Amino acid sequence: MSAISEFLSAHHAHLDRLLAEVVAAAQRSEWPAYRTGIAALRAALIEHISYEDEELFPEFERLGVDVGGLATLREDHAHFRRQMEALGAAAPEHDPEGCIAELEMLAAFQRAHHKREMTACYAQADRLAIAPPPPMPAAPAAGAATVRLDLRGLQPPEPIVRIFEALERAPRRPLCAILPHEPMPLYALLRERGFSCTGTQRSDGGFEVLIEPS
Repeated sequence: MSAISEFLSAHHAHLDRLLAEVVAAAQRSEWPAYRTGIAALRAALIEHISYEDEELFPEFERLGVDVGGLATLREDHAHFRRQMEALGAAAPEHDPEGCIAELEMLAAFQRAHHKREMTACYAQADRLAIAPPPPMPAAPAAGAATVRLDLRGLQPPEPIVRIFEALERAPRRPLCAILPHEPMPLYALLRERGFSCTGTQRSDGGFEVLIEPS
């Protein structure tokens, strides 16, 4: 099993790649790709900071280990959540330069936060042999009921945001999403996060995607 510092640093590198893709889409004024990327970045970032806030940091506290800086790291996480909410709610096509500036500030903050985490707690977590979370969702439980979401009528990026939120809540359950058309950008994002999917054209003109853990 990889040491936790290696695991979490690899996840930070993944977040950096997702953010770079969002910046590139904004620079090209490709707003559908931008919104898809923001949804994927938000889902990955929430997964990362939720693990640290809910499992890693409390484990240090349970063991009585003073790693220093946990309050600052938690403040950073709250800042990330606020920034992602603001970026997700904005209309970047009306202020592309402002959007790109915000993303560049987020990238700088993300790099600084990673350095703070490495200094404060990653090496200590390795010494304590704290296990990282599984990198991929587990296989679905036998007979698990399929979650169904009808996402027609929602404006981008809300459908993709809701899909990733549902997968966060129940990663082992199959998810059937009904969309107005085939969501081509979604497929690569799902594969990247360890999910497989199959799509079917509906007779009513919509498109149905079944998402399951690989």
